[in-house]
Amino acid sequence: MTGRGHRDIFADDIEWGEGSSPGIQYARFLMDEQDPKSPLFILSTFKPGEVVDPHTHDANYFEYVIDGEQSVGKTTFRAGDIRIVKGGTGYGPITIGPEGCKVLIVFQQATGAMMRPMGAARTAA
Repeated sequence: MTGRGHRDIFADDIEWGEGSSPGIQYARFLMDEQDPKSPLFILSTFKPGEVVDPHTHDANYFEYVIDGEQSVGKTTFRAGDIRIVKGGTGYGPITIGPEGCKVLIVFQQATGAMMRPMGAARTAA
């Protein structure tokens, strides 16, 4: 946190970045901008039919489906569903449903949140 110990970010002020394709957007929020080991929150939106290749993250995370649906491998998750994933667990592909999808992902710590394609060698930090 900075300043007074809290930040207020209004919907119109969210800075969206482009994901791995133009149909994927994300916004990142680090709990403590001075501590890369603090939790990282990511809002992601996906256009209908987007596919995210199989991958993993080094950090544990919690994912909540806000709207729409996504299939992770053979399992479909809809609005209100939750995934809790231990760091290093591989999964995918992720296929977005016909209405698109919006998710909130909370990584236990920002370090280790980066997406790694399946089979990619770890690099020294």
